[in-house]
Amino acid sequence: MPTSKRRMNIPLRTDELQFPEEGDMDSYVIFTQLKDGGPHIYAGWVNAIDDEMALRFACEHYGQDQECVNIWAIPREAIGSTESALPTSSEAGPLRTFEIFTQQNAGDQYVSVDRTQASNSQQALEQAKQTLPNSDKLQSIWVAPQDMILITKHDEVIWRFTSQDYRMARGYAKNVRSKWEKIRAERDLKEYEKEDLKEMF
Repeated sequence: MPTSKRRMNIPLRTDELQFPEEGDMDSYVIFTQLKDGGPHIYAGWVNAIDDEMALRFACEHYGQDQECVNIWAIPREAIGSTESALPTSSEAGPLRTFEIFTQQNAGDQYVSVDRTQASNSQQALEQAKQTLPNSDKLQSIWVAPQDMILITKHDEVIWRFTSQDYRMARGYAKNVRSKWEKIRAERDLKEYEKEDLKEMF
């Protein structure tokens, strides 16, 4: 079968295809605020091509997990930390407000606890260590400049108008719950009968 001219124009490669180590999307860490005046709590990460998409993804994904009044999305490169994976910068700049987040123990969520004024993330981190109580016992500290944080607007809809209870245990109807309780009770009775027979014989 003859090969078309278009197919013949495709360059043939004999070496392995090279792919960039990182994709074309940026990483953002997401924090949610459950009630007005409350702290912002770590929710997870999203990858997006720009700031606007990151905030939209955050609202669509993390806004469904738990009702919240506000969401923050922070570019990964804006975060300085006591961890080597998120290094701080010592480059001098204008005085800025930095949000401080702490993780009490390994596996705990990061929570916004305070803010400080600094000219770079390294200075902000050092000030956080000096001012936070028992900072030496914290698992980790993050700092991020306030002007780099993407914030949902006050009147923006984050939580869907439609009920999302079906996603959670409390959303089960009473009749479904009663069936599960009956199944558990029967299972527990069978386990009891087995143990009783072992003891008697």
